[in-house]
Amino acid sequence: MTDPVPGLGRPDARIRALIVEDEPLSRRALHQLLSRHPDVEILGECRDGVEAADALEAIRPDVMFLDIRMPERSGLEVARAAARAGVAPLIVYVTAFDEFAVPAFETDAVDYLLKPVTEDRFDAALQRVRDRLALQARAQARTAEPPRYADRLRVHVRGGELLIATEAVDYIAADDVYARLHAAGKRYLMRVTLDALQRELDPVDFVRVHRSYIVRIDRIAAVQRQPNGNRAMRLTSGARIPVSRRRRQVVDEVLATRRVG
Repeated sequence: MTDPVPGLGRPDARIRALIVEDEPLSRRALHQLLSRHPDVEILGECRDGVEAADALEAIRPDVMFLDIRMPERSGLEVARAAARAGVAPLIVYVTAFDEFAVPAFETDAVDYLLKPVTEDRFDAALQRVRDRLALQARAQARTAEPPRYADRLRVHVRGGELLIATEAVDYIAADDVYARLHAAGKRYLMRVTLDALQRELDPVDFVRVHRSYIVRIDRIAAVQRQPNGNRAMRLTSGARIPVSRRRRQVVDEVLATRRVG
């Protein structure tokens, strides 16, 4: 027996399978063939293409063992619709008709099994599923790198550009469609929006406190209540920054782990 596929994004790494077959005897046969493999979890069985479409959206299986000729909607139609909707699992077609092989593989099928299916042939198809899932898992692992945040920001000065270390930043304010960076008592123009800057800055170090302000967290000296019920921040530089009502909870959560007055 082959070991379970690693790295499928779930603690038990089991292969989640859906059976789609209109004939009861064939459904039972597929269920028995799958039940022999401890690394497979059978999520459900569907009797036609309509049930299959609903199940795909609800349970998102890893693989679908799919008949082709079925009432309401054919297996090929189910596969094509799922691909268009972005919910397509791996597909192993199980059918009594060999004339659909070409269009089946055009839907990127993993395998095409002809009934009656032997254990050896079924196991070979399942191994192909394991191999394909393992490839997908490795590809996801390569792309799942932690985000890289900027450690320097490019600003515009007379005669050219300058790089300012993010550690030197006190806060950044919106300036019309651009932004104005404040660091060590100086101001620098940045030809970028505040929204774009927020995506570049490490949320461990910076927090958006207002639609017009991003503040470096370790520059916050105090958060003060105003007579009108609003709040404002006092920075170590002496600058005062408003805190908007809609961002108050985020600010509170960020500062909960900091000793800020």
